[in-house]
Amino acid sequence: MTNPPIPYQPPRTLLAANRELRFDQPLAYDDPRYVDTAKARGNFNHTKIIRALMGGNPNGGNYFLYSGPIGCGKSTELRRLAVELHEPGQFYVVMLDTLERLDTHNLGYPDVLLALAAELLARIEGEGVVIDPMFLRNLTGWFSERIEKNERTRELAAEIKSGAEVQASIPFLCKLFASLTSSFKVNSTYKEELRTVVKNSYRDFSQAFNDLLVAARGALGRRGLGDRLLFLVDGTDRLSREDSKAFFIDNIHQLQQIQADFIYCAPIALVFNHRTFLLNIYTDLFHLPMIKLSEKSDLDEARPDPEGYAAMREMVLKRVAQELFDDLATLDYFIRYSGGNPRHLLRLLNYAYTEAESEFFDRAAAERAVKRYATDYRYQLAAEDFALLRRVDALEDVSQLSEDDRERVGKLLYYGALLEYNSYWWRSHPVVRTLPAYVAP
Repeated sequence: MTNPPIPYQPPRTLLAANRELRFDQPLAYDDPRYVDTAKARGNFNHTKIIRALMGGNPNGGNYFLYSGPIGCGKSTELRRLAVELHEPGQFYVVMLDTLERLDTHNLGYPDVLLALAAELLARIEGEGVVIDPMFLRNLTGWFSERIEKNERTRELAAEIKSGAEVQASIPFLCKLFASLTSSFKVNSTYKEELRTVVKNSYRDFSQAFNDLLVAARGALGRRGLGDRLLFLVDGTDRLSREDSKAFFIDNIHQLQQIQADFIYCAPIALVFNHRTFLLNIYTDLFHLPMIKLSEKSDLDEARPDPEGYAAMREMVLKRVAQELFDDLATLDYFIRYSGGNPRHLLRLLNYAYTEAESEFFDRAAAERAVKRYATDYRYQLAAEDFALLRRVDALEDVSQLSEDDRERVGKLLYYGALLEYNSYWWRSHPVVRTLPAYVAP
């Protein structure tokens, strides 16, 4: 007789707790540390996204953007959405984490599309799904004509083909696209040449990819695994200003040649500065706001929002036992200076761990952590940034900003010095407001 699983318990020592304070790891669907923060965010829930997806063209071609401040929880929520939608009669969901699989510091649409093909093929192979080789010949033909016969990629093609017997097959294509994706990840000498090949032969590549998608949808549907293909692309919200504009705007035609359903994470600065234009070229935009800790008019947070604080307390106490805080007021101090950003809250606790002079989080360690976090922004922001943050804090409506100011606001949103809450209102980060350059200009 097997013993029942031991219920999850948060760590009861600072050292063990610190291991739970990783702020760069999204939570899996079944992670016991997950906290439902929908009510604390104000106007966010998955229902809107699911309805928009279900109401889209059933043959694919629906392209959505998902934005929000870095660290607000998009990756965790996307993973939950993937599980909720992945079921017979709805979607067969394929998720790509570009932070893990690709180089987001130098990313182009060819990298992402080849990686999506690799993820789909690997999933199909794992499911044991059978696809008629006739639907695969265009992809193998594209590889043969464009990669194998290209002088600069011939050696890579030979490595990929080594040991492969049947080319018009799922196992061969899995190996092919996994190898191509790996070339992008390790910044190999093949990266730029592969991009050039994809761009110069994009009509052939997109048609071959779409042939695979049509065959995959049919085969998955017959197996009762899902009627529509949905790709969730995470990590593309980290793209630089130049790369994000190229990816989401300049190359939108290429992205929309692939006939499936897509949700791409998009940088908050891009959406802020190009929202109207993006709504004209994408099916819809979804936004994950920060957890609200007070109302906009309450700059000093004299009346804290109970739902926001409750959600963030639960978030912490699932990672750190309550007895490791000298007082719950200390925990609320961390929450206040996180600004409602889950990643910033965990980072503050991480800083406090290194600052602690005893075996628990006390107010002194918390204050040192806040000061240290503020110093991070001190070196990041210029005098004109502090002046702009003060103006934004005083504004009733962000539309009052000038065009030049809006461009800089996008940068501040990207860096997290300016935080965005529900109904699109902004406030400077609370640790920034502790700095002399903000307090006394």
